[in-house]
Amino acid sequence: MSKSKFHDMPLISRAVKYKKYVEEKPPSVASNNVTKTFEDISRRLSQRKKLFRQRRRIVNVEFSLAMFGIILMLIETELHSRNYYTKSSLISFSIKFSISLSTLALLGAIILYHITGIRLRMTANGLEDWRLATDTSTYIKVCTELIICAIHPPPMSIQIELSFKDGENKMVSLDPFLSILMLLRLYIVGKFMVIHSKLYSDTSTQSLGALNKVKINSPFIFKALMSTKPGTTLIAIMVIMFFVDSWAMKTCEFYYASKNENNFSNSMWLIAITFLTVGYGDVTPNSSCGQFICVCTGLMGVGTTALLVAVIAQKIEQTRAEKYVHNFVTRAHLDKCYRNAAADVVKQVMFLWCHQKGKKLSEQRLTPAGSLHSVSGSKYTDTLKHRSKLLQSIQLMRVAKSENMTLRESAIGLIELSKTLENVLRMVDELNTKQSNICERVVSLETSTNQINDKLDAIHNLLLGK
Repeated sequence: MSKSKFHDMPLISRAVKYKKYVEEKPPSVASNNVTKTFEDISRRLSQRKKLFRQRRRIVNVEFSLAMFGIILMLIETELHSRNYYTKSSLISFSIKFSISLSTLALLGAIILYHITGIRLRMTANGLEDWRLATDTSTYIKVCTELIICAIHPPPMSIQIELSFKDGENKMVSLDPFLSILMLLRLYIVGKFMVIHSKLYSDTSTQSLGALNKVKINSPFIFKALMSTKPGTTLIAIMVIMFFVDSWAMKTCEFYYASKNENNFSNSMWLIAITFLTVGYGDVTPNSSCGQFICVCTGLMGVGTTALLVAVIAQKIEQTRAEKYVHNFVTRAHLDKCYRNAAADVVKQVMFLWCHQKGKKLSEQRLTPAGSLHSVSGSKYTDTLKHRSKLLQSIQLMRVAKSENMTLRESAIGLIELSKTLENVLRMVDELNTKQSNICERVVSLETSTNQINDKLDAIHNLLLGK
């Protein structure tokens, strides 16, 4: 047995009394442990800060390499499409070889990025084994990023056989299709924007997110941008998708369409009408690749249009102050209409009463039959007019009252309810405070009454003693 176990073993005396001797640490040892704990926390925080900076530098390298490879790919594809050289020329080989070198460097940067992320999780959670900081999703993310970024046109020319509409089979290069898939590297632009965002790099935001169990990641940054700058974010997404899909459509139709039809303006027109879900049918894709891009563009257009409609609806919605002003003016107008309609009702009732009284007086007079008939006919017409106006006034009163009640009900929202609830709670607190004060006063009054009774008893006893 070790020496520490002997120190913790209870010793049995001859009197069959159990006593356990525990080694007590002096205060200096406890203070040293606290100091070591704080030193460990400070070391982990400083290491975490260094790893954050290192990851930002790695993302900068990833962004630079990805943009460099995409620019070289665009140059090589455009020069070849304009017949400046062939795929077997030295210039094409040099450009694609540079793309391959940048791709290898990009793959290495991606691996370093994920290694840094694993080290960050180890530092944050105090882990010593890197396998505890990884799971299946980590391996899937690494493999997916490596596969996406590894796609590029190789230096050698790879040809495949394609069948055209006229039934002829031709051997064409695979580089245009690989170039389109190479555009998937643009996701690094989003990573670059997230890693340089103030919300992501701010220590206070990270601390608040950790306390509230909120992950400060790409979806959080996107939602924050959609909340603060929805119009700018949507316009940027639409413009980027428009130009990327237009170039991809032009590249897909390189072997299928003629030189007059395969230009960037036609591709932009096709992508625009597909994005807006219009589809005039004057320009259609000829290849399966182009059809697939049209389908993806249509789906993205539907989603972006829905977001744009939501943003526009949010922008044109009245603010709280504007709603209050509009409701106040509308209610004042409805009250005015209600009062005017009520006055019209009284006026028309008075007219009808006067006509009815005048009719009785005219019937009592002795007049010729023809004149009596004409007078009664004109009065009957006036009576009908006043009755019609009376019914209209009553209807206006009902409509104004109903609209006023509806407007009052719609003006009550969550903010008004919360404010009313806050006022009620404040009043309840005031009542509780007053009740507590009253109870204290009653207790003090009871105490004073008891003291007075005691003094009166003492005086009574004193008088009886005399």
